[in-house]
Amino acid sequence: MSTPVVTNKWAGSFDCGTCRRKRLMGGEFSKKALERHRKDGKPLKCKLCVASEEQTERDNAAKRKVGNGDSNERRKCSTCSQELPQSSFNKNQWSKGENKSRCRKCVEQSIKDESANQAKSKEDKITAARKNVEDAKRSGNPKQILQAESALAALEAERVTGLKPVKLTAGRGRGRSRGGGGRGRRKRGLVETSPQLSVGSR
Repeated sequence: MSTPVVTNKWAGSFDCGTCRRKRLMGGEFSKKALERHRKDGKPLKCKLCVASEEQTERDNAAKRKVGNGDSNERRKCSTCSQELPQSSFNKNQWSKGENKSRCRKCVEQSIKDESANQAKSKEDKITAARKNVEDAKRSGNPKQILQAESALAALEAERVTGLKPVKLTAGRGRGRSRGGGGRGRRKRGLVETSPQLSVGSR
């Protein structure tokens, strides 16, 4: 019988270099930020700090446009349908043209909604995995229990570390070939070469 995996007490091991929060889970950071941190050890910046800085930059850009007396041209946002001045759109959205541009507020809301949906999707998967563990335990089948607990542990670990689990499949290790043989088979202390790799055969 497998030992139950306790995952509800896990804590992260990442620190944000901007807001100084400690022991955060991998889900608090973007995948690219975690990859850069593991590669070169650069300080991490959590998603909340990134979003806050981006919001400040957008606000400052909008103020500069208004202060510089930019074009008074107005355009309807393709999402909220409000007719707004150019300063209400970022450069990328404005360049898309009429009927395709989204205002700053709609873009920001879209990013928040996407982030919330991703978080909810992960939580839903973990909830379903916990239910599978309970069902497996009620069945009393050791194999099902082990599989269910392993799946739950993998999801919880992904939330903590930000790393997706890697599935190891049979037949891809060293010493295996498509024909079922290997590069060599040991027999009584000697290496017996596989016929497929024999030099000069045929």
